[in-house]
Amino acid sequence: MTIRLARTAAAVDLWSSRAAMSCLLPVFWMMFAAGLASAEGRIQAVPGQDAPGTIRGAVTDPSGSVVVGAVVTLETAASTGQRTTIADEAGTFHFSAVAPGNYTVTITASGFAVWSSAVVVARSGEDQPLLSAVLHVAPASAQVDVVLPPRELAAEQVKAEEGQRLLGVFPHYFVSYEPNPAPLTAAQKFQLGWKTFFDPVPILASGISAGIQQARNSFPGYGQGLEGYGKRFGAQYADRVDEILIGRVVMQAAFHQDPRYLYKGTGSFGSRALYAIATAFVCKGDNGHWQPAYSGVLGGAAAYELSTLYRPGTSRPWLRLSHTVLLGFAGRAERGLFEEFVLRKVTAHVPKRAGQTRPVLLAGTPVSLISVEDLSSKTAENAGPIAFVLAGDIQVGPAIVAKAGSPAWGRVSYAGKSAGDGGTVHIELERVRLTVGKVEVPLRSTQVRGGGGALQYHRLEDSGRIAIALYVDENTELPPAK
Repeated sequence: MTIRLARTAAAVDLWSSRAAMSCLLPVFWMMFAAGLASAEGRIQAVPGQDAPGTIRGAVTDPSGSVVVGAVVTLETAASTGQRTTIADEAGTFHFSAVAPGNYTVTITASGFAVWSSAVVVARSGEDQPLLSAVLHVAPASAQVDVVLPPRELAAEQVKAEEGQRLLGVFPHYFVSYEPNPAPLTAAQKFQLGWKTFFDPVPILASGISAGIQQARNSFPGYGQGLEGYGKRFGAQYADRVDEILIGRVVMQAAFHQDPRYLYKGTGSFGSRALYAIATAFVCKGDNGHWQPAYSGVLGGAAAYELSTLYRPGTSRPWLRLSHTVLLGFAGRAERGLFEEFVLRKVTAHVPKRAGQTRPVLLAGTPVSLISVEDLSSKTAENAGPIAFVLAGDIQVGPAIVAKAGSPAWGRVSYAGKSAGDGGTVHIELERVRLTVGKVEVPLRSTQVRGGGGALQYHRLEDSGRIAIALYVDENTELPPAK
């Protein structure tokens, strides 16, 4: 009995415990469900706080016309990062996946003043109201270039040229080192001529040459003694006067052509050499255009024929004349090569070239471009010239030589589709040129000429336009920055 009772009491105790647990279980389940719901609420609230938004806008001019190709930059207010796109054919732009924060929008386009927004606040998961950017035409430059009238400018240049001397001794007046020399009047051409053959150095050189001829008994018909020396000296000096007066002054004044060698000094060795040789056949006219060198050919022949009046000549005048013309071409080409590559280095008192103050865009300078067109719609059949705009200003020293929004052009070729890229069309760019003023700047794909590596570009968000980094192909002299 005792054992049975004990078992019965134990059974009663076990039953009581089970009954109590069955009553408490619903309470536990309710508490767990409430806690889970609260936790889920807290977890779902976190992403909402950092959800990105969108910033959109439209670009027009004061008349309401859309501005296509404007460069749009989105930058954080703290200037810790930026994104760039351009206005599409409808003049609209947008930036997606914009993290919450404060931003500024800056828009540049060629011919328009820079537009900047007030601070744009991007909030979690919100699309900002459409920004309306009205670009105004850039104000005319307040810089005034004061230049002398052509005649006065030419007089200043002639005055500088009259100080030029080879090795600091021999007059070297018939060369202009100005990049754009002013045309000379007839009086200024004669002024250079008088200055040359009345200079003491040519007179002294004629005297020395006459003495050498007399010692060698050249032209024995002149005889010896003071009379022979005087004839030789007169002939030598007359040759110099004929060469300058007839060959480089009288005919040039009559045909309105420039008697000077116009130094080039820029470009590759080959281009400079071809230019120097070409000056034997062409020269700059007083109207600023290149012309056949009538004055040089006729002046050289006339000067030689005049020298035969006081020197023995050949009995075959036509053969002599043809030889004179051919030798004249060869002599002028040779003189041009010496002027271009040698004599500049040994000429004293050369005025500083105005061209040296012009900015030079050095080879290898990076240039960031954005395509205006949607290249994804292009195929090999409808490919053609592609328009780009400059994504950022280009500076040479302190001067901005090309502003963001400046146009560039190139050709695009399509290398076909790649199955590995899901049918993506691969493109190649050819002959890309950036326009700076009236100068076309050639661009290449690598910073070092001939360097390897693929062309680096990326597509702009939500469009087929591309942003690409190219490099200036060769040193390019630009117009003066304003």
